[in-house]
Amino acid sequence: MNKLFLAMFVSSAVLMTGCGSDSNSSSPVADQNEQPAPDNDQEAGGNPAEEQPQQEEEEEQQPTVGHWVTGDIHVHTAVSNDARSPLSDVLDHAFNDFDLDYLGLSNHMRNNSQTNDDANIGRPMLFGEALTEHELPGVAELVAANENYQDRLIYSSFEWDMPAHEHYNVGILWDDEVGELPIEKIKEFEYRFSNQNNYSDFAEEDRLAWAREGITRENATHRDAIAALTWLQENFPQSSYGMLNHPLRYADSYTISDVRELNDAAPDVFFLAEGMVGNQFNGNRGDYGGSSLDGVYGGADPVLAELGGWWDALLGEGRKIWNMGNSDHHFKTRNPYASGYYPGEYAKTYTWVAGEEGSELTTQTLLSGLRSGNSFAVFGDLIDALDFSVNDTQDDAATMGQSLEVANGETVTVTIRFRQPEYSKREQTVGDENFEQSMNPGVDHVDLIVGDVGEKAAYGTAAYSKQTNDSTHVAKTFTVEDWSQGEDGFFTMSYTFVAEKDQYLRLRGTNLGANVAGLTVNGEPQRSAVVGSNNGALQYYEDLNERNYGDVWFYSNPIFVSIAD
Repeated sequence: MNKLFLAMFVSSAVLMTGCGSDSNSSSPVADQNEQPAPDNDQEAGGNPAEEQPQQEEEEEQQPTVGHWVTGDIHVHTAVSNDARSPLSDVLDHAFNDFDLDYLGLSNHMRNNSQTNDDANIGRPMLFGEALTEHELPGVAELVAANENYQDRLIYSSFEWDMPAHEHYNVGILWDDEVGELPIEKIKEFEYRFSNQNNYSDFAEEDRLAWAREGITRENATHRDAIAALTWLQENFPQSSYGMLNHPLRYADSYTISDVRELNDAAPDVFFLAEGMVGNQFNGNRGDYGGSSLDGVYGGADPVLAELGGWWDALLGEGRKIWNMGNSDHHFKTRNPYASGYYPGEYAKTYTWVAGEEGSELTTQTLLSGLRSGNSFAVFGDLIDALDFSVNDTQDDAATMGQSLEVANGETVTVTIRFRQPEYSKREQTVGDENFEQSMNPGVDHVDLIVGDVGEKAAYGTAAYSKQTNDSTHVAKTFTVEDWSQGEDGFFTMSYTFVAEKDQYLRLRGTNLGANVAGLTVNGEPQRSAVVGSNNGALQYYEDLNERNYGDVWFYSNPIFVSIAD
């Protein structure tokens, strides 16, 4: 029996997640029969979400025997009303063209779901119905017919319109009680916390059953968003995850205090942020148009791209929130429209997971790898391998997602090794499906970024709303003069410093020099250019490719260094 069938129908390991286009709204669908939501909103200055205790850290339990896998956990098929790519097309590209190891289908949790082949059935269809009647059977059928899919991990997920905010992936991998994908809990989540449906869309017997259990709809306010994350933390602390999708695609989607509060409500669940956003094959790169905070920088959300910005502010409190890169694929081209690359074509996340190379990848194994933070993400296949570690004088070591405790004044050595492939997956001409002959531009430089780590901010304090980490800086920029290439193809460089305070270290790299007009200033990425509207000419698609592949980056997750008491 193949691993997909096991993951979806038998084993205790299926992942559920969720994204959407610039035209999507998070406002509730009007319904005169809608059950009133309880008045539980707290405006600014009200009571915070109760901070949930975080379960035992897993960072020191990263596997010593493991291997890297590549994948994408933010992918739509035609099941989403705003997507056009059939399921078969998505899987074909992800596995046959781009050789991903895993794929997370993340269709919208809405009442306008469609079939796998882009057919509207003529009536409202909730996500739960689309999942059980179309997506899961459709994937099983395609896997049975394609041998190349049978050693890949494919799982279903949903993109949730978070009340009062924007799109958020929710992953529920398994239920310890039933030992398999908890379909009924997913349907409960849709009823309880989703606002992209009507009360009357749900079967009367289900509504009555939920009413008997005292389950009400909590789908309109920020406090409802907190309630949903708290529900996940209480019910699935080790078998679920959450990811903040394209965080600042809309300027008013979140404040940083919102993000902190969501993380406080579910520290074991909310540990991913999509800094390297999808929808890159768009005139507004990432689909970050006029309603965004400030576009994207080198294709990355400002949360990630701004030196000392939101991500650095969160890491500076010791929060374990890791960066991801995804496609957010809906379709690539439908002349005159363009949207996003296929999964694995432009964006990839590399994650270290337990087990020998070639061993079965399960959703449990993948979740453990994602939670560990030992990942890096890349655009345009700039690199395809990264080793990033710190060592003390006793040769104790830590890698991405881990912490190394050292004595005050001890010398710490940073070692960086990367490999760059000869070719990228850029199409020779958009639409020709020739992904094998474009030269990789190569890495120009790698930045070692360092920031201080202090106390976790408390709700209601000025620190809870602080958007920056003023200590963050580039400690060292490595260029070709600083690295050497070994026979294994890896470029290696090192850096030493004296540890005197708690800090984190992270990497970013690019094909660009420090000052490239319109793209970098003193090494910092600049706002990505807008490619004008398409008049139907295919040159528009070539212009998108030229912009995107001329401006590629990779980002690592951080390593923490702490001073022993």
